[in-house]
This record gives sequence, structure tokens and C-alpha cells, in this order.
Amino acid sequence: MKIGLVSQALPYLPSRGGFRLYGGNLIRHLSRRHEIHLVSLLIEDDTAHLDWARQHCASVATIPLPRHTKAMAPLSALSAHLWGRPLQQRRAMAEALERQWRGWDVIHVEGGYAGGIVPDLPIAKVLSLHDSWTLRCQEMLKCAQTRGERVYYRLLSYHEPRYERLVYPRYERCTVVAEPDVVECRRVVPEGRFELIAYGTDTEYFRPVQVPKEPRTLVFHSHLGYAPNIEAALEFANEIFPLVLREMPDAVFHLVGASPAPKIMELAGRPGIKISANLPDLRPAVCSAAVYVCAIRHGTGLKSKMLEAMAMRLPIVGYPGAIVGLEGSTPGKHYLFARDPQEFAAHVVALLRDAAQAGRIAQAGRQLVEEKYSWESRARAYEELYEQVIKERRLRQFAERH
Repeated sequence: MKIGLVSQALPYLPSRGGFRLYGGNLIRHLSRRHEIHLVSLLIEDDTAHLDWARQHCASVATIPLPRHTKAMAPLSALSAHLWGRPLQQRRAMAEALERQWRGWDVIHVEGGYAGGIVPDLPIAKVLSLHDSWTLRCQEMLKCAQTRGERVYYRLLSYHEPRYERLVYPRYERCTVVAEPDVVECRRVVPEGRFELIAYGTDTEYFRPVQVPKEPRTLVFHSHLGYAPNIEAALEFANEIFPLVLREMPDAVFHLVGASPAPKIMELAGRPGIKISANLPDLRPAVCSAAVYVCAIRHGTGLKSKMLEAMAMRLPIVGYPGAIVGLEGSTPGKHYLFARDPQEFAAHVVALLRDAAQAGRIAQAGRQLVEEKYSWESRARAYEELYEQVIKERRLRQFAERH
């Protein structure tokens, strides 16, 4: 197949961020069997990573941010709300696609914003959303850390359902990564067609690293400036970790991740809490721990950090919010499930004391991601979806002609 892949951030590996990571892994695997033509918006430091994209794609077209981004933002937002078509970068996207799309079999679009600026072309189209933004707004309002965040997500909660109803039906399929997101998307956009294709994880990159184990160290890795992760880290530090320390005074809570918020950095002054920020390679720090702890309560989609921890063969204790979307997993076998701080702490202590149980859970988690969450399996799922939507469009065009 010739696949046009449109992304609202440049896909490349290794990278942080959903659309870069998700798109990059799909490109890496799909390009082994298909011809990929990438059209990507450029944000932040994306231009520094164009060589990666060029190694894997037959062609790469880029669309930089316009000069007057802030000045145009209000009009662009109004256009998005009224017609589901943001103004910024829309013309540049149309021009980039006009030069190429006739030779493609299908267009894969990464991101809801990009979905709004792709023109209505007579070709099969799949929109990869990752999660429901209507649901994300609801979840973020439960854990917003600042007044600015609360105002932003409150305003977005009014805009997003209308935008979704205008944009999503333009696509043969829209994909999300967890069942709650499918349910919410179908509720908000009844005429849309939604499929569940979960995140994958790179089981070759995320693997057990041969480093000395710190037997009573607990670890959590994430973007430490993102509200649900901040809330999870603070809850563990404030409510769960003190209960662990009562049983094991020498326990350590190790936070590993990018861009720690000030509230997170303040934790470093407490006994037993360690922070490693912005590491070039987080795997050794994560793998040195004995137990992975994920006290996430809010958020959307499948948590890629859970897949990564499983792939690195760590036993996991998590709240329900951490477990969402882990299809095929079983509490007690692949992780330990907690409902409150007391149960969470009890599970952590039990794993620290029982190396055999911790090892069984860690091995089962690794086996689960190898079997169900490899990026190769995600690429195969998209191949099947592409073939299906291409066939449907051809049948529809045939029926219209006859």
C-alpha cells in the first residue's frame, strides 16, 4: 500500500509525546512492507529530527507554525468551533496534500487538530485520536493543578463536543486506545465510526536492563509536569509512602521523568524520596527499582508507562486509573490492584517481602506486552483497518456510479 500519514507533530524515535511516539512506531513497522508518505506539522524542536523521518518514509513534507500564530489563534478557534475547520495551517495542509494524495491508497491522520485541517478528499481516511478529548476535559478538571489549567479545560469542555461532532464523521474510522474512550466518543458523536486499537510498546527498547537492584526502592516514571502524573506522585508521597515507611523505614520512592513541576521538586527534601529529572535514558533508573507504583486516578487512554514498566519486567501496584485499557490483563497475575492508600501500601510491602511473588508478576507482565502490545501487532491491526476502509470506499464509489 501507499499510505499518506498526516501528523500534528513530527513522528520520530526515540521521542516523548503521544503523536510523535505512536506515529513513529507505526512508521517504523509499516515502512517495512508499505510506502509511507509523511506530511507533518512542525512544532517545538521537530526540525532537528527530520533525518529520522526521511530514513523511513518515501517522502516527507513539513508545515511550520505560521509567523503570526498568537494573532491568528482566536479566529482559528472560532472557525474550528463553527465549522470544525481551524484556520491555522489549513491552506498549507491542503496544498501539501494536493501535490500527493492521488497516488495514495489511504490517509492516516494523527491527532484531532490535524483531522480538522485535512480537506475532504475522495480517498479512504482513518483518524487516530488516541483518546476522547471530551472525556479528557472531564478528567483533567478533577486533577488540574492551577487556576489556568482549570479555566482552559473548562472552556475546552464546551468547545470539544461540538468540534468532535463536526470533524469525526468525515473519516471512515476514528481510532482510540481504550474502551472508556470508545464509549465516550460514541456517546458524543453517534454518527462516527470508532475502533479500539491500543497503544503498543517497544519491547526491544523497553526491556530489563542489567543494573544492580535496589531492594527497597519504589519507582514511578512519567512526564512530571502533567496534572494526572503530578497528582499521582503527590498522593503516593503524601498518603501511601508514609504507610510503607512504617513497615520498612529504609524504603525509597524514586520519581523519574521529564520537566518536574515545582510541587514535585519540593518532595526531594523529604527523607526517602529521590528525583531523577530529564534523564537521557530512564531505563536504568526504572529497572534498578524493586516495585513500580502507579497511583494515577485520573486521565484517559491506556497508560503507556504501564506497558513500559511491564516490558522492563517490574512488578506493579496501581489504582484503577492506571489499569484502564489493559485488555487481557488479570489482577493478581499481571499487577496488584489497590482501591485506597492502605491497600496500596499493603501490596507494596507484600511485594518487597516476597521476591518470588514479585518475580512471577513481573514475568507475567513482560509476557503480556510481548504477546498483545508489541508495535508490530499494532501495525498489523492498522493494516487490516486500512484494507477494510479502502474496500468500503471502493464499493461505495461503485454503487454511486451504478
